[in-house]
Amino acid sequence: MQAQGTPSTAPLNAPVPGPSQVDRRSNKRFLSQQIKLTFLGFEHVAINWSLGGVLVEDRHPRLAVGADVSGVIVVRGVEGRFRFSATLVRRDAKTKELAFQFTNPSPALVEVLNRVNE
Repeated sequence: MQAQGTPSTAPLNAPVPGPSQVDRRSNKRFLSQQIKLTFLGFEHVAINWSLGGVLVEDRHPRLAVGADVSGVIVVRGVEGRFRFSATLVRRDAKTKELAFQFTNPSPALVEVLNRVNE
């Protein structure tokens, strides 16, 4: 993982290196600085993402695990804004990151994320 503020040189669809233990995620994760989410009054650039959710910098220290958020996603190079809802499923105090799981993503959002994967 790169230090914060360092531009990514990885292509949009580069898989995130897996952990040394078995990864139990059902969706493959991708590095990205192409996806921007706006929720709770802040813009967040995705650190990594999958069809199931997204990892962002923790800018909400009082947001409790289990909290629901909603906002919009913009994908660089794709026209339009896509509404989303997600649940905070993990906070990593060491890395200062928040992991969100998408809640009932719209067909339009799934389609654009699938297109980014190609």
